[in-house]
Amino acid sequence: MAGDPLENVRHLHADAATVRPGGRTARVGEAVIDATLAELTEVGYGALRIDAVAARAGVNKTTIYRRWGNKVGLVSTALIERRGELLPPADTGTLRGDLLELLKEIRLGLQTPWVAALLRETGPRTAENSDLYELLDAFWPARFRASGAILVRAVERGELPPDTDPDFLLEVISGPLYFRLLMLGRPLDDAFLERTADVILNGTRARPPAAGDRNA
Repeated sequence: MAGDPLENVRHLHADAATVRPGGRTARVGEAVIDATLAELTEVGYGALRIDAVAARAGVNKTTIYRRWGNKVGLVSTALIERRGELLPPADTGTLRGDLLELLKEIRLGLQTPWVAALLRETGPRTAENSDLYELLDAFWPARFRASGAILVRAVERGELPPDTDPDFLLEVISGPLYFRLLMLGRPLDDAFLERTADVILNGTRARPPAAGDRNA
């Protein structure tokens, strides 16, 4: 597999910084990203082809290979560009408020057609879906770094203990939404998000028993 997908993403941002707004390079980039997400929604990741993206965007496929490297680089860039909520969630001043903002962002992502298309193809890692997981491995670290900002802020405010594990807690935060929507087919309404936030808050404030207490 040629190229590093994250490096391709960095190159894209570097390119964008040197092109005047509304310039041809920017327009081509927008057209390709739009076409990528449209193809992803219609056919899924496994069946997505660079040729089809190029045709839909009205560009030569060599333009895509030159700028994004390969399918992994292209789709991971599209996810990061359009899930541009890779900025930290809004700082509401409290951990509960920040959690609710993050949960709303996760809900929005799960309801986005091209995100749903990706989720339908995920499952246990196998040799057959290694390309898909290469893509996800490029996306999730960026997502976790951005979302983890709310936990860093909470530690600084004294709302979470200093030894909080942000990655583990983000898995705990996200899990209920994925299970409720994908496994149970139930709506992610505001009441569910608030209940989830409160359960997470109660859990993070609980401390494990000391070794002596466990032995007793």
